[in-house]
Amino acid sequence: MQQGQVGGKVGPFTDPAMGGQVSGTVHGTFTYTATGDTSQSLPWVQQQLMLAINNVLAQKLASQQVAVQTMSGSLPYYTQEILAQCQTQQAGVTVSDLQLQLQLDAPPPGQGAPAPYGGPLPAPPPPAPGDAFTPGAKNRLDPSNYNVKAKIKVGGFNVNASTDGGLDVDGLGKQAVDKVKSNVIWYAGGCLVLFIVLAGVGGIIAYALYNSGSPATAKAGGGKAAAWDGKSTFECKGNDNVKLEGVTASIASGSAIKASANCRLELSKVTISAPVGIEAGGNAKVTVNGGAVTGSEAAAKASGLAKITFTGTTVTGKTDAKAPASITGP
Repeated sequence: MQQGQVGGKVGPFTDPAMGGQVSGTVHGTFTYTATGDTSQSLPWVQQQLMLAINNVLAQKLASQQVAVQTMSGSLPYYTQEILAQCQTQQAGVTVSDLQLQLQLDAPPPGQGAPAPYGGPLPAPPPPAPGDAFTPGAKNRLDPSNYNVKAKIKVGGFNVNASTDGGLDVDGLGKQAVDKVKSNVIWYAGGCLVLFIVLAGVGGIIAYALYNSGSPATAKAGGGKAAAWDGKSTFECKGNDNVKLEGVTASIASGSAIKASANCRLELSKVTISAPVGIEAGGNAKVTVNGGAVTGSEAAAKASGLAKITFTGTTVTGKTDAKAPASITGP
């Protein structure tokens, strides 16, 4: 990479504003690289740069993008356009870091600043008005002549104040009363809703406890007679109300009796032998009178709200009741 210098006369250029001609001298430095002998390329590069500088300045003046008075200060901003117009890269030469300065020549005689003005001088200014405006200025600077109002929101309250009336205390009091009323109504409504919910839940619980009393015992005598071969699991479900009597059952696996939902089942003089004798869940009620129940795993199991009642029954095996379910007897 080589360093080079460029300089010489530029112009003359036509000044669109004054209509005259203007010339100048430019000088600067640049960096270049070239294929082959760089010393032979330098004069050609300098010539191309001077042509490009003249062309760019002439174009800028003709299009009124620059004035004669600002040409010197504007030239450094046109270096990229000047390098583009050089077209040195087509010859294998790359020019960069172009730094330029322009000194304009003095205008020729007869072309310069216009002649000085020779007309009459303007009249002297009128005398100062003294204190003519002093009272008006004092009135404008007196704070008592102005009424400033402010509205701000603090903690949910709208605070109104002014330099004339001060703080609006009455308005704040009314807002406080309204807010208290609103809160009382809101809490009262919430308490009412809570009371309704609790009453509903209490009713549901009372109904469930009422149904979990001993309705099976009351209805046992009225149950419909059912048939069972004693070889497979007997199921009582839904709203069934049935009675088994005098059956001898032997079940190899699982539960001999399964009662679920709202089943009401009465076993009278029934003999059962199984891994689980009686299994009750949901709201089922099973009443066992006499007979025998033998379970290798459990004689009876109860869950949910189920209830199993043994009366005069021989029970062999453990009983398992998960609260609130219950197993009573024998």
